[in-house]
Formats: sequence, structure tokens, C-alpha cells
Amino acid sequence: MIVLGVIVVVALALLVGFIIVQSAFSHRHWRHVIAEGDTPTLLAAVEEALETFRGLRPPRGMPPADWRALQSAALVAADRDRCRVSVLAEPDIRVVGTARREVGPVEAVARRVVVRMAERLLYEIPLARFEAVQVDVYTQYRSPDGAITTDCLLSTQVSRTRGAETEWDEQEAAAILATWRTRERAPGVTIDPDERAIIMPGEPPAADAGNNEP
Repeated sequence: MIVLGVIVVVALALLVGFIIVQSAFSHRHWRHVIAEGDTPTLLAAVEEALETFRGLRPPRGMPPADWRALQSAALVAADRDRCRVSVLAEPDIRVVGTARREVGPVEAVARRVVVRMAERLLYEIPLARFEAVQVDVYTQYRSPDGAITTDCLLSTQVSRTRGAETEWDEQEAAAILATWRTRERAPGVTIDPDERAIIMPGEPPAADAGNNEP
């Protein structure tokens, strides 16, 4: 029985080892394919990562409005070096006592979410290594005539180099965004995220990411 047990353990160890090695080779293969400029494979990898993010449990202490905005992330465009996504934010409304109250404006939610989303794009997308990312934050409201209007609240761009200098966990979102290429909506000021965008849908891959560094 002891010999049989040893054989089973060794067989399981070999099987697990084979799976790990096979996974590592597969990961290396697809990373190489994307690095060579296979855009469809890259887009599929980003979409899969965004779907994985949607299935995660919210971190302890994260406002529900922030989590809903992160889950709304949609891919706008990407190539080997650049990635752009959009998210939809809403005010931080919670039940206080027996009433629903706005405990945080949508602008504050947008700032926190855009920083977290940029961090994900730079460091948490398997198989991809973007040199620059752009995140556009929108909000929706219903006009008096019942029509739903969508406005861009904020658009920011950050390079991998700038991201490496960012104190992600030490600074407030507003302070971080002040060091990036950021535009925010203000009274009388509208934001067009396509203006000076790092990448547009259907745009050919950049010849040199350094020319687009935010």
C-alpha cells in the first residue's frame, strides 16, 4: 500500500508539473504573438481580462459606486503599445438610516475609478504590456424631456514611465491625476475624449509608442 501511495503521489506531482510547464509555454507563446503585432489576439486578451475583473469580489471598503464603474469598463481601442477604455460613473449614493443620500459626487467617483482602471491596464492585463493607456469616464442623466444624455466627465492618459513614478497607494486620486495628462469637465467646459486621444478605434498600430507618450 505504501508503494502504491508513493506511485500515486509521484504521478500526481508529474501531472501537476506538466500542466504548469505547458501553461508557461502557452503563456510565452501568446505573449510573443501579441508582441509581434497580432491585434485580434490582443483585443481578445483585453476583453477576457475585463470580463475577469467583472467577476472579482469588490475589495473591502471600496465604495459601491466605484465598483459598479469599474465593472462597466468597455474596450475602446488597443494595439501592442496603447490601450483605451471607457467607464460609466454615477454619484456615490447610499442608504443612510432609511433614506438614500448622495455621500459623494460623481466627479469624486470618476477620479478614483480612472486611477484604478489605469493601474489595471498597465499592470494587470495578462499577455499585454502597454506603454500608454487612456481612460475616459462618462456619466448619464435624464433630461426634463425624458431623454438620456451621456457626458464625458474626465479623460486621462498616462505612460508606463509615468506610472512607474506614481505613488498609487500613497496619494489621493486628484493629486495623481494632476501629474498625468488629464482633462476634467467644468462649468462651460466640455470634454471630447477623442481630441488628442492616444488611439482611436480602427487606427493602425503606432510605429513608435514613444511618439505618443502622455
